[in-house]
Amino acid sequence: MNYDDKLIEEIMKRFTKKKNTLYWVRIVYQRYSKQLNVFFEYAKIGMATHSEQIGRYVESEKNRMPELGKRIKEETNVSVELGDLE
Repeated sequence: MNYDDKLIEEIMKRFTKKKNTLYWVRIVYQRYSKQLNVFFEYAKIGMATHSEQIGRYVESEKNRMPELGKRIKEETNVSVELGDLE
């Protein structure tokens, strides 16, 4: 099992499908630390967003993040935001 598989497993654990709750994954590049952070986010409608860091990748893997996002969407049915990958 590689790191991507473990990340998808973490998403599946957290995706509990509660009523009136939105779920999504956000992948963000932090230019100062030169890392990609993966966050699992959820919010009950009308309430504050909760965010948990569930993964971290090195800068050299930045180009494959759109592919990873697509895989996450297909396997977990959770939407993915790719933020600031430039």
